Amino acid sequence: MAIESQFNKSVVVKRLTDDSGNTEIYDTHIVSLPCHIQPYDDSFNQDVDGSFGKDSLMFCSVVDLQEGDVVVYASNNYRVVSVESMEFLNQPQHIEARIRLFNP
Repeated sequence: MAIESQFNKSVVVKRLTDDSGNTEIYDTHIVSLPCHIQPYDDSFNQDVDGSFGKDSLMFCSVVDLQEGDVVVYASNNYRVVSVESMEFLNQPQHIEARIRLFNP
């Protein structure tokens, strides 16, 4: 069974614009990205820098996804904190990204 058959959610990906200046302005980068999201942490945890967040893993097809992008799902904004391209026989198969919902 291909991993794509498990992509049961669709998210919007936003990226920081180059001309945002002193304020953070995010534009839509990917309008609809099929994916699978599963919780990584059960509760909010503290990072090394002192911020609190709740991590999830997002699995999706190989797309232009970068650390710092924002993933919007179910009215929540998640920050992409890591991206890893998974390969089989030197061919990219899918992406595993850690996304973080910050404590409001």
